[in-house]
Amino acid sequence: MIPDSLRTLLYPLGLIASILFTLRFMVQWIRSERKKESHVTSIFWVFSLIGNTILATHALFQLQYPLALIQTINAVISWRNLNLMSSHSRSFRWTLTTMILGAGMITLLFFAQGTTEWMRPPTMPWTGEHAPHASLPWHLLGFAGMIFFASRFWIQWWQAEQHKKSSLSPAFWWISLIGGTLSTLYFLRLHDLVNILGYSTGLIPYLRNLMLLKQTKTAPKTQNNIYFVAGEQSGDLLGEKLIKALQEGEYYGVGGKEMRAAGLKCNLPMEKLQTMGFIEVIKAAPRLFATFRKIKREILELQPKGVVFIDYPDFNMRLAKALRKKGYTGKLIHYVCPSVWAWRKARIKDLTQTLDLLLTILPFEKNCFSHTQLPVTYIGHPLVAAIDHHAYDPDWNPEGKKYLSIFPGSRPSEIALNLPLQLQAAKPFADELPLAISVAHPDLEQPIREILAKTVLKATLVPNHHRYELMRDSHVAL
Repeated sequence: MIPDSLRTLLYPLGLIASILFTLRFMVQWIRSERKKESHVTSIFWVFSLIGNTILATHALFQLQYPLALIQTINAVISWRNLNLMSSHSRSFRWTLTTMILGAGMITLLFFAQGTTEWMRPPTMPWTGEHAPHASLPWHLLGFAGMIFFASRFWIQWWQAEQHKKSSLSPAFWWISLIGGTLSTLYFLRLHDLVNILGYSTGLIPYLRNLMLLKQTKTAPKTQNNIYFVAGEQSGDLLGEKLIKALQEGEYYGVGGKEMRAAGLKCNLPMEKLQTMGFIEVIKAAPRLFATFRKIKREILELQPKGVVFIDYPDFNMRLAKALRKKGYTGKLIHYVCPSVWAWRKARIKDLTQTLDLLLTILPFEKNCFSHTQLPVTYIGHPLVAAIDHHAYDPDWNPEGKKYLSIFPGSRPSEIALNLPLQLQAAKPFADELPLAISVAHPDLEQPIREILAKTVLKATLVPNHHRYELMRDSHVAL
């Protein structure tokens, strides 16, 4: 059993935790002020983890069992938030097991001291005076405050497990403010300086985060605030031209490198959506569902004047209907008509009931909607204009070769699935025609070379900016 004199000597240990707790909210507060939104980084959880661990140890020494138990559980949660921010996160079961083992160890260590006190007022080392005992109503108030305060991390942890992402909602800051206030009053009654500092120093940042969240929701929207959703490279090219054609405005959403270079403010890169093939789609389903919810939530929070869905119809039409169901009142525009003239004609009804405008790239598509009230505008195929205005490089093929060309696709999955078969098909003609492979993106060059190396064929790799030259100089194209 730890003697009282040593407990008194170790009391200042808890002040270190209070300093760390203060620092984490000050750093978070300053960064939030700079970004003008409630913003949490990994350093918040690092300070939290160290502070929780020290305060759990302090509470164990000071015979404050409820506090030791709560801080042990919160230490695991702080570690878990850091873990979720890393590329190799542990499982939910592993986290829960660690939490149970930690709580059990603290319980054994506490009761092994043979004490009958479970919330002991501290003895201050600088005065040598024992703080007064509190009455039952004060204990009930304090325990309610501590449990309420701790529950913010428990709720946050559960939400983080559901979304596999560390984030803080408005509820976190409300619970922090209320629980922190009640706990501060309790520890003022106990004259417990460590916990007075620990619970009170974050009250102003809690209130400020709530104000920042409110400002984000109520901030006036710009008149030309438009959200784009593109899921494929072809859509990225269309979106880039559309953004450049539009005049001044603010453009947000999901896009690729071309749209981002054109000025799209992108929180989610288009590459997160790309998948191909039946098996690949099944494997990617959890990620796609999580991405779907994130995009929907962002649009509902931003409330843009309009949302432009570019091709990618299965995903985008579900998103459009989900936004309408949630009460979104802005304009919904789909760019590139789904192939209703070829199959799945039932989509005409869905498009008509959901959209405000459909932009088509083939002239006959407008007639498919002549019996509906949906405004449809034919704007031409951008590829036609791109080829008409393309400045061909006269030096790219000085020998005037006529190629057997392969266009394997723009996604890694397409390369893996298509190129081996295309090379097999090209093999019988390799002696008659020089072989060339179009590389849609620099990142695809290495996978293409690896597949080509498994064959006896030799081929010229043609970068994307010469794709039209290759098409023009092809005798046969796959």
